[in-house]
Amino acid sequence: MGKLDEKKKQKRDSLLMAAFALFTDKGINDTSISDIARKANMAKGTFYLYFKDKFDIRDKLIANKAGQIFRRALEEINGVSLSSLEDHVIFLVNSIVNQLNQDKSLLKFISKNLSWGVFQKALLQENDADGDSFYHRYYFLLNQSGRKFRNPDLMLYMIVELVNSTCHNVILQQEPVTLEELKPELCGVICDIIKRQEIC
Repeated sequence: MGKLDEKKKQKRDSLLMAAFALFTDKGINDTSISDIARKANMAKGTFYLYFKDKFDIRDKLIANKAGQIFRRALEEINGVSLSSLEDHVIFLVNSIVNQLNQDKSLLKFISKNLSWGVFQKALLQENDADGDSFYHRYYFLLNQSGRKFRNPDLMLYMIVELVNSTCHNVILQQEPVTLEELKPELCGVICDIIKRQEIC
């Protein structure tokens, strides 16, 4: 990466960090583009060199933050010996849930603003270290299992939505149960989703 590209990346990253701080503090509706540019120490016009509007930066921010979570989960699973597809999926889910539990502001932000299209972009983001993405790893695990599934994308969507919706209140309010109480139930339902999608 040349110096010019590095500078552009730094400016884009500064705008993303400023937007995340403001969105999690004030909310998207109460944050203006001027607020984001000011917090990033840039002119308002600079914002438009990188993003169309605040909803564009929101979507890119979700993809960026979720992509970081997925990359960390993939790093954690490397070198771990697991036997079944279910064990791999549950390991990845536990890694993601634990990360969201450690960063509750990130959970609030992602849960409030989640759309499947944006989430798909995060799933497809490649890991800088090995060029792998969460989505590609998912399909690799499916192929490696030797099993056939009716609709792998739907299966992944259902698992992502299940984790997002059930963990939100449990992590933020410890209701209706604690996270440790939820995890075995969550794992059971994930296994049921996988089994239901399998073509026998």
